[in-house]
Amino acid sequence: MIDIKDFGKLALRVGTIELAENFPEANKPAYKLKIDFGAQGKKWSSAQITENYTVGELSGHRVMVAFNLGNKKIGPFTSEVLVLGAEDSSGNIVLLKPDGEIRNGALVN
Repeated sequence: MIDIKDFGKLALRVGTIELAENFPEANKPAYKLKIDFGAQGKKWSSAQITENYTVGELSGHRVMVAFNLGNKKIGPFTSEVLVLGAEDSSGNIVLLKPDGEIRNGALVN
């Protein structure tokens, strides 16, 4: 268990995928995602979502991310945010997305 104050340190934000690319250097099948967060800028992330999504369908997809966990080096790539998802019935990741018109960069409360 963690204290609610610790959870409050986590900045969850809404963004829109601007670009998705294959990531052949990853140990497990993954994509590189460039995500627009409005006034907070654009950030890159890596996501193991190849079972449920194609590169072509991800542009414009809304996502929720953990914004302030710091960078993670994945081979030659640096992931700047952690995209949030949940396992489907097959154990593959489905992206979590906001409902409605939420601006890029909005905090999730």
